[in-house]
Order: sequence, then C-alpha cells, then structure tokens
Amino acid sequence: MILSRVWYVLLGVAVAVSLYVVYVAVGQFNRQTTRALKEGLASDSQTVEWALKIDARRRLDALLVGSVDASLQQALVAASTAKDGRVPDRSRADAKKALSSINESMAADWRDDALFAVDRDGRVIAQMGYDVVGGNDEFELGGYPAVNDALHGWLRDDVWLFGSRVYVVVARPVEYDATQRPAGAIVGLREVNKRFVDDLAKRTRTNLAFYAAGRPVAAASGVEGFDEEKLDTIAHDLKSIDDKSYGDAGRTDARIVNDDLGVLYARLPGDVWSLGGGFAVLRGRTELAGPMGFLGSADDKDKANVPWLLLLGVVVLAAAGGIGLTYVEHETPLNELLMQSGRMKAGLMETLQVARFRGGYRLAAQGINEGVERAIEKAGGVTRKPADLESILGPTPAQPAMSAFSFPNADADAPSPALSLAPPALAPSSPAPSPLAPSAPPAGPPGPPPPPVPSRSPGAVGGFTSGNNVGSSALPRAAAATSAGWPPPAPAPSTPPAMAGQPAGRGFTPLSGVPQSDDDDATMVGAVPAELLAKATGDGATADETAEWLSVYDDFVRTKRQCGEPVDGLTFEKFSHTLKKNRDALIQRHACKRVRFSVYVKDGRASLKAAPVKD
Repeated sequence: MILSRVWYVLLGVAVAVSLYVVYVAVGQFNRQTTRALKEGLASDSQTVEWALKIDARRRLDALLVGSVDASLQQALVAASTAKDGRVPDRSRADAKKALSSINESMAADWRDDALFAVDRDGRVIAQMGYDVVGGNDEFELGGYPAVNDALHGWLRDDVWLFGSRVYVVVARPVEYDATQRPAGAIVGLREVNKRFVDDLAKRTRTNLAFYAAGRPVAAASGVEGFDEEKLDTIAHDLKSIDDKSYGDAGRTDARIVNDDLGVLYARLPGDVWSLGGGFAVLRGRTELAGPMGFLGSADDKDKANVPWLLLLGVVVLAAAGGIGLTYVEHETPLNELLMQSGRMKAGLMETLQVARFRGGYRLAAQGINEGVERAIEKAGGVTRKPADLESILGPTPAQPAMSAFSFPNADADAPSPALSLAPPALAPSSPAPSPLAPSAPPAGPPGPPPPPVPSRSPGAVGGFTSGNNVGSSALPRAAAATSAGWPPPAPAPSTPPAMAGQPAGRGFTPLSGVPQSDDDDATMVGAVPAELLAKATGDGATADETAEWLSVYDDFVRTKRQCGEPVDGLTFEKFSHTLKKNRDALIQRHACKRVRFSVYVKDGRASLKAAPVKD
C-alpha cells in the first residue's frame, strides 16, 4: 500500500501548498490594496483642490462681464462720490438692476448664487440672491481680505463661513478709468451645498464631503457603485482627528475607517481655515478575510477567465492516479484473495498461496492458513504443512556428523530416531541377505571374454544416470552380455525386506505429476531388475543398497502424497545424496556395516528413521 499512501501524502502536500499560496496571496492583496488606497486618497485630495481652483478661476472669468458693465460702473462711482456719505437710492437701484443683468448674461454652469456690488469703502450698495442683508444699509464686506484686494485691483478667491453655511467666493475689481483706482468690486458667492458638491464629485470622480466647525456640510459620491451611506461616517470620525500633519501641511494621512473605508482630510484655504473648514475624500477598501474572499469579490468576467479545461484535466489526472494506485494495491490482492478462497471452497486448494500476496494481505493469508491448521488439529484431524526433505532430515553438515540421526544407546540392534521425529520404540530388523548378489559361474568350456563394463558417469546413482534415460550406458551393455551367455544367469533373488508387499521384479516407476527442480536434472526411476544392477555395477552390495533406497524413496513419496504433502523438487538424486551422507556419518560413528532406513507417519507427516545394522 506504499504507493497509494505516498499518493495521499502528495495530494495532502499539494492542498497544503495551495492553501499556503492562497493565504500568502490574500496577505499580499490586502497589503497592496491598502497601499493603493492611500495613494488613491492622496491623489483624490489633490484633484479636488485643483478642481476648486479651476472653478474659482472660471467664475472670476465669468465676472468679467460685470466688471465692465457701464451701468454698474456709474452706480458705484455715484455711490463713492456722494457728498453726505450716504449711498443714493438711485445708485442702489441701478446697481441691483445691473447685477441681475450680469447674472443672466453669465453661463449657467458658472453663475453664482449671490452677487454683491461693493463701493470703494467696502459698503454693499446692492445684492442679488442673499436676502438676509436686504434693507441693511450698514452691511459691508470691506473687511474680508479677498474684497479688500479686489478694491485695490486684484483678482481674488476665498472660502467663507456665513452662519452655518460655507461659500466659495470670487471678487473682481470694477474699473472705469485706468488712471484711477477701481470704482468698487463685484463679489460672487456660491454655496457649498448638495448640488455644488455633487457636480464637483462627478467632475473629479471622487467621493467628497465638506465640513466646517467640526460638522459635515455637504457630501456626494462621484464613483459608481460606492455606497453613499458611508459618507456619513466622517460625522463621527471628525472628532478623532488629531494629526500633526493636518495642522502643518493642511492634510492628514490616509485613515482606515471600519476596515472597509479609507478617508483623507484636507483643509480649505482662506477665511474658513481658522474655523476648521475643509473637505474629505473617501474610498472603499476591499479586504479579503480569507481564501474564499476571492470568490466573494469576483464577478462574472473574473470567473469567465478561469481555465476550466486545465482544472478539469488536473482533477481527472489526480483521480485516475489515485484510483489506479488503489486498484493495484487494494483491488488486485483482494481479487487474488477472493479467487483463492473460491478455489479453496471448491476443493481445488487446501491452503492459501502466501507467496502471491504482499504486505498486510500476506500476513492475513498466513494467519488464515495457521488458523485452518489449528482448527483441524483441535478437531482431531491431520494438518498438512509444507514438506521439505532438509527440514525432515536436518541440514546436511559440511563434515559428517550426527545432526540427522542419534541413538539412545550403543546397542546396534536398537533403532535410532530421526531428528526426534521417529517414535522411541521400533522393533529392530535383522539384516537380510543381498538380493542382488551374483551366483558363481557354472563349469564348462570357457566362452569368449566378456565385454568391458564401462565406468559409471558422474552423477549416476546405483547405475542410474541423471536425465530421462535409465542406465543409458551400463545397462544396455550388461543386458547384451547376459544375452551372449556370459556371465551365466543367477538364480532369481528373493524379495528384499524393503520391498515387501510388492510383486517381484516390480521395480520403481517414474513419479508422474511430481515437478522436478530447475537447478537439478530430473531423476527417472525405471523398472530395473536387481540382476542387471549387479551386472552393470559389478558390486552387489551397492546395487542392493540402491534398490533399498529406491524402495524407501518410493515409500516416502507415496506416504507424503497420502498425507497430502507436496513433493515438488524431491528427486531421488537429492534423496540418495542426503541418505548417503547420513549413512557414512553413522557408520563412522557406530562402527556398523550398513544403515537401514524406513518410512513412518508422525503427526500426519511422512518421516524417516534409521537403524544401524552391525552384522
């Protein structure tokens, strides 16, 4: 399951990295938004100041019509030259009529809300649009710096606070003779109200609010989508202004209000400066609270720019990789387990093939096999465990030793248990005469010399060579010599004890269905009479021992099959090689002539025991 687990870890790391990138992007976005907000507010305040100056210059230009109006000039000259110091009523009437005519002649965008005609002494001899001072002959404007400068020939603009209202003011001298001082001045006032602020906000594309004496005067929004209710926020924020730069430079630093609004305050120049008059520009602030904030602030156009095909491809590839790894590491062994369990249910298998599983499935298969064996043992049945000749006879030592066989006493007739697998009691067997001993040649005329008997090839066991041919060299020639009449045939040997219960001359047939090992040649055991073995080898004792071992091998294989044990890789060559090593070790240790092996069943498994024979 390592691959799928690694895949899960990689997916987790990918998600974590994605979240990390998104959170970092959120922080950068908020920081850049705040920085852009402050820069935007500073730019907005400069734009409003320039717009106010341009507006004042345009309205001064519009007053040029009044400064050259002859009727107004004559009315102001008559008022300034009156001997009793009183303004003649005729001059007032002419001046008021002139102001109405001048106001109508100006462009509608630059008309003032109020016009004043002021003589050389600063007295208001006529007004239009400001009825508060109507009938007040003592009302004068000469004390204002802008009016005073205009009476001396200068063009001036200012911001005034009359009561609770703020006005932007322009003043222009009225000249009739270039050699004399101006006859008076014409002063235009425009109230800073909703209409004025709305027009200014639209021209500057800002969110704008004017204030004076610590309270808002008028506000308007010139940005589409901005909530105008946020403009009322400055009414509460004005009381908290305590910025040194506001007093020195005339503007505050950008301030963040309510986490979603930025504001910058700037003081208005002129007479209203000392009264705390000014304006504020506002901007909305879009701050993301988290990764999902991007989705909340995105519009349809933003969503349309997403590469959906790429995202779909990533999802499909990630899902395919995960499903593929899960199938390989989960479904495949599970299907194998289901297949083997089905075969066990059908009787085609007796145990699970543990080697075909990996990881936890292998441990589960081993546990199932052990559980089945334990259940069989508890039920009184015979368990079937894997068989291996080395595990039965013990590991073959490099030097002959008694590791495979041990004897409880020195009695030569007492059998010895094989690796504690044989039961302690076994009736001793007496040695039997060799069934393969040749008879003496009969008397008679000598015949032709016998053909030479070839030596056995390497790997031959008791006259049998490794491979598929039985006695490929020795046996045919021995048979040929026998047919020629030499040596004379021997009497039929008696059946050896090891082959009791079998018909005479049966021999041993190849083990059909028993797979042979890859690294060793398969040993084929054919039905070979003992006479031919003796004649081929020239040694009756060796042939007798080989025939006995073939019988033991045949009994051992048959017993293992009856016990349900596998016989894969159990060849006669390996079997005889192991018996020979243990035989030599026992003969050397106990000084016996030979060792007889027999097969028995212990705990449901085929086992071997050895009995030394001294006579």
